[in-house]
Amino acid sequence: MDSKQVLAIAIFSLVYLIILAGENSPRKLDRPAAGLLGGVLMVLCGVLNRSQALNAIDFGTLTLLLGMMIVTVPATASGLLDRMAIRLTERSGNARGLLLMVCLAAGCLSALFVNDTICLIMTPMILAAARSERLPAEPYLLALATSANVGSLMTITGNPQNMLIGQSSGWMWSAFAIRMIPVGIVCLIINWAVLDRIYSRQLKRATATIQSPDRSWERPYNRKLARRTLIVMAGLLIAFLFGAPMDLAAITAGAALLVWANKPPAETFAAVDWSLLVFFAGLFIVVGGVTKMESGVITHLLPMINHHTASAEGLTDFSIFSVIGSNLFSNVPFVMILRGWVSHMRHAPLLWLMLAASSTLAGNLTLVGSVANLIVAQRANAECPLSFWKFIKVGVLTTPLTVLASVIMLWLYGRLGWA
Repeated sequence: MDSKQVLAIAIFSLVYLIILAGENSPRKLDRPAAGLLGGVLMVLCGVLNRSQALNAIDFGTLTLLLGMMIVTVPATASGLLDRMAIRLTERSGNARGLLLMVCLAAGCLSALFVNDTICLIMTPMILAAARSERLPAEPYLLALATSANVGSLMTITGNPQNMLIGQSSGWMWSAFAIRMIPVGIVCLIINWAVLDRIYSRQLKRATATIQSPDRSWERPYNRKLARRTLIVMAGLLIAFLFGAPMDLAAITAGAALLVWANKPPAETFAAVDWSLLVFFAGLFIVVGGVTKMESGVITHLLPMINHHTASAEGLTDFSIFSVIGSNLFSNVPFVMILRGWVSHMRHAPLLWLMLAASSTLAGNLTLVGSVANLIVAQRANAECPLSFWKFIKVGVLTTPLTVLASVIMLWLYGRLGWA
């Protein structure tokens, strides 16, 4: 291992430790500062040159995030999200019913939109619902993050790594969805059961019956702005369904609302979470540096995987390898590295499905395992901080259980010839 490899691992470890420490970091560094610091160090220490650092940043993802942030500003300012929060609580019946509703809504919507988008939209809505009913926000925020990840495995457009798999595997959107929707539904039920079990005492102590939510916190409802926001969001959904580039569609929707809302754009830009964008830009550079230095490690480990990958044992080995790799290197770079290897395997179609499931479900293991998790944590930080340890107490249960369920179902697909 040369000096640059050591530096890359050291910088990655530093960033990870700062994120892990949260508000308890020695110099009060938060997640955006950790990402920025790590990105700068990767360049200053020579792990990446300036051109490589620039190329490591996924501007498509940043554009998608920016566009969706702009879209959510009028959705919040118009009172639309507040009304949706009230409708959600009214239809849930009780605190446990609300948890189930959040799991199902986040999972199903993430199959159509990118899971990051759903977390951007639903986080303020869940916080509003928790304020209204004096409910603990933590279980619902964790339900949002984990269920958005689970639901996103159901379609090729559900998350970035699935999009890479769709481009490399030859799976059509509809054929992929037909096979993965049942897997996603089963995993959503497992995820809800884990959350319900962990937080059963808190939910029982919460409001027993939700009937007449307190509306004192509700913003004045601007019907015209809410209607315009819904029209733009409906157009955005249609664009996604018809395969338009998601970053272009999102930023176009944001630009359209800036014009149509007839509000000072400065108000909208002030509400954008720029620190989150800085964090992701820095993190892309950090992951790019580690991937550049350490991708050979993954390549050397591949021969150790059971080559009888269509067997239950082979799929289990492959999924464990994928979960570990996705958490060490981030799921998108990990999928980028593996796609050249998977495409030459005898049972490649089945392995593509397994890679999509395991790399996505791996995101639920830790707080930093998925961009969706970090979006929820960052946007909810002021009202309900989600620490690394709060997240992992759910992740250590839901991740192995859902991965096991996906292995069993995909093994059955292989036996039945459906893959």
